[in-house]
Amino acid sequence: MFQMKMKNNSNNQSDEEIKPLLELGLNKYEASIYLTLINDGTSTAKDISNITGIPYGKIYEIIDSLSTKGFVNILPSKPMKCQAVSPKTAVENAKEKLNKRFDELESYMNDKLEPKFESHKRYADPKGVFLLINGRANIYKKVTDLLKGSKKTVNIATTENGLKRLVAQREILQDAHARGVDIKIAAPVTKENSDDAKLLSFCKISDSNNVHNTMYTFDNQESMVIDTIPDDENYISGRDLGVHSKSDSFSRLMDDFYHTYHSAGKNVTH
Repeated sequence: MFQMKMKNNSNNQSDEEIKPLLELGLNKYEASIYLTLINDGTSTAKDISNITGIPYGKIYEIIDSLSTKGFVNILPSKPMKCQAVSPKTAVENAKEKLNKRFDELESYMNDKLEPKFESHKRYADPKGVFLLINGRANIYKKVTDLLKGSKKTVNIATTENGLKRLVAQREILQDAHARGVDIKIAAPVTKENSDDAKLLSFCKISDSNNVHNTMYTFDNQESMVIDTIPDDENYISGRDLGVHSKSDSFSRLMDDFYHTYHSAGKNVTH
């Protein structure tokens, strides 16, 4: 993983400027480039690299991502130049994408999972079975409590950056492992997070490329499904939405989904 080294210039950026952009779904490199274009106007990839310290080879990939997210316009010129979309337009673009994503998740939960859940429902008291948790810090605390209470199995499916965030719970996972809990993780293992995978090598890790959200199951009894907003490396700050279930049948269903991810991946050994 490369580390961005900001150079001394008029575009030094504060956390106050960057944090709102992270909450809109940009990562720190995208936020830095967007702010650079706001401050310096139309720029080439080389100019952006010189200003931000981001390696030149990464600039095009990041600009393309910013364009897709509606924060940057790429101009038809040689060499390629780009300019920032106005903040007013950019935030509207982000709002539209986030609303669309939430609608997709709502449809998925209602149309796909709810019928399966109803068909497997075997609990007497429906009250308190599902709990909606807002915010990454609140979800992190709840997952930590569930990990501490686990007795037999913990299954985790997560994204590339989700595996990085999971390192923050390494000691808790190690304690569970020491208690005899069987911990399995399905996630994309790449050059960017291979060191993080090594730190979690006491778990059974499967390199699975088709995981796009995060889910946990605990002892086939409780589960947590999480939509990470944004899906970055920060394990505390984020507008994540989590659904915690205390239903045995729903958790078994989530385990079935997990095993699909795990079996489709390649076992990682360190």
